Amino acid sequence: MKNLKDLMKTIQDDESSENEIEVYADSVKQALELAAGELGVDISELDYQILEKGTSGFLGIGRQPYRVLVRPIITEKEEEEDFAEIEQKLHSMPDVDLRVKDIPKNVDGSAKIRVTKTGIWLTITPPKGNGRRVDLSDISNKIYALRIQNADMTKVEKEVRKPSGKPVKIGDWIPNPEYDGTMTVEITDDEMKAFVHFVPPRFCGRHMDVDDVIEALKRAGVVTGIKEERIAEYLDRMDYSQPLLAAEGTPPRHGRDAYIDYKVRIDKSGIQLEEDEKGRVDFKDLDLIENVVVGQVLAVKVPAEEGVPGRTVTNRIIPARSGKDIQIRYGKGTILSQDGTELTAEINGQVVYQNGKLSVEPVFIVKGDVSTETGDVVFLGSVIVSGSVQDNFTVKAAGNIEIKGTVQKANLEAEGDIIIRQGIMGREGARIESTGGSIIAKFIQTATVVAEKDVIVAEGIVHSNVDAGNRIICNGRRARIVGGLIRAGEEVNSKYVGSDSFTKTIVRVGMNPKVLQQLTELEENKRSVSEEFDKVRKDVTTLTVQKNNAGGHLPKDKEELLGKLIGQKQKLEQRLNEINLSLEELKAYLNMLEQKGKVCVEKTIFPGVEIYIKDKRFNVKDPYNYVKFSLEGADIRLAEYEPPDLGEAQKLMIRRRR
Repeated sequence: MKNLKDLMKTIQDDESSENEIEVYADSVKQALELAAGELGVDISELDYQILEKGTSGFLGIGRQPYRVLVRPIITEKEEEEDFAEIEQKLHSMPDVDLRVKDIPKNVDGSAKIRVTKTGIWLTITPPKGNGRRVDLSDISNKIYALRIQNADMTKVEKEVRKPSGKPVKIGDWIPNPEYDGTMTVEITDDEMKAFVHFVPPRFCGRHMDVDDVIEALKRAGVVTGIKEERIAEYLDRMDYSQPLLAAEGTPPRHGRDAYIDYKVRIDKSGIQLEEDEKGRVDFKDLDLIENVVVGQVLAVKVPAEEGVPGRTVTNRIIPARSGKDIQIRYGKGTILSQDGTELTAEINGQVVYQNGKLSVEPVFIVKGDVSTETGDVVFLGSVIVSGSVQDNFTVKAAGNIEIKGTVQKANLEAEGDIIIRQGIMGREGARIESTGGSIIAKFIQTATVVAEKDVIVAEGIVHSNVDAGNRIICNGRRARIVGGLIRAGEEVNSKYVGSDSFTKTIVRVGMNPKVLQQLTELEENKRSVSEEFDKVRKDVTTLTVQKNNAGGHLPKDKEELLGKLIGQKQKLEQRLNEINLSLEELKAYLNMLEQKGKVCVEKTIFPGVEIYIKDKRFNVKDPYNYVKFSLEGADIRLAEYEPPDLGEAQKLMIRRRR
């Protein structure tokens, strides 16, 4: 069946290629409208590919049209319905083995005698090849064994001489109830199937006819789903060793829920870096930001299906559930059709999928470096820098940031992903932060990097402070983490960690760096407030003793100072209680978290590396190879190295279409 589907899909692909047309127009929308008229279909039923993007030129000079390849859409629903119809027809046919078998050349003839209400019937099947023929003695012995007294031997002899393979009546039925076969009907508890159990006749007793079985089924309450052809075939075989499935109900077919068919990428949860044979990562062919043009279809809603009720063999209706509807959620820069089934781009820009909504953000392109010629870049969208970001400049974006060169001693901040193709030369002054996405770079050197999700580095992280909410992966051929503070919520994975010169390197996993930073700040605040509280308390105690020694009176200035200090002490005490409560809640939350967090090193981890998993510490004193550090119970254990799990979601790095 699978091969049949594959063949039909191939045929459909060939047919669809014949319906493709190439259209030249001033916009994608105009191209789709022209193609819809040419192909005679609605514009919503068209798919397209932009072969060449058009330009408006300057005052019409240099204008070039769009070149668009348009084809009708063949939906998965239509394919599935066609295949389901074919499968249903095939399954409704009698059980036939479609495989080619070796048919024996020589087969003996056979004979059977069946007694029914219509008479005594003889069927002789002629032999094949050199098979043995049925002779008269075979039939005579059968007649004798069945105690048949009124067989017409003339007809028997004629059929033996020239067997037809068809039933031939050789006598009338003589009722003999004590020898007749019997049957009982069994209906399953869910009333979806009815089985008939037969007791075969003895001697010349009567076999059941199809009418007998149908009548018995109806007496038992079976109304629908009776399989007359199956009953006839079963009775003709005269093999009563297994019960007959004589009737089957129709199960309900629940309707499929409506779903959104997105025409753009919405899954950007992973990153995949590929190396060439020399271990170099090519950042030039990456397509991390998906741009769209005005009128481009972003998403199409496929409507829900109505359910089809089922029916039991006793004619009881089984209700079916209809599919649930769904709405296309959309944001700025998009237009939803009046019927709510199609979403298109309103502007040129980058498509963004966030919180279940599709939006089109404008893209700001810096042609060259971010330098004195451009100044700082702050943009409510995505930013692409074709050069580098020089010292002391800032790039901030509400979407993604893509730097095709390097980042020097500069600041980058984005709500989406940050991609730095040639790496970061921070010189202890660069700060790169993604508040809602991941950071990808060729290398990181003497910089501060903070990512809400992952930090992916090809070559190395050197003397840097790197925080990631999920993972820090550094697994190129020369990938190495040396020096600095490396913190990840779930995993740190690298080829090498530390160096043979015992460079101090701190690696922390098992706690989200933001939570860890919050804990550190609370403890620092507690220490600072406690010191100030102790100082104020001593001053209050000193002035109170002086007041008591002076008979309860102090000079006016000291009395005012004492009042201020008492008020300050109360505020500090309240603040200290609040900090302690926050610390207790935060520590309780950390204790509730599952014990996850691991450090994986494919090649070597060197002495001088300190590993923290949650609140447990492991000081590396000897080199370890191909190792994983994880928390088991209250101790850090060593196990075999685990490679980073990229999975099916790692398709963010998709090659540009050529």
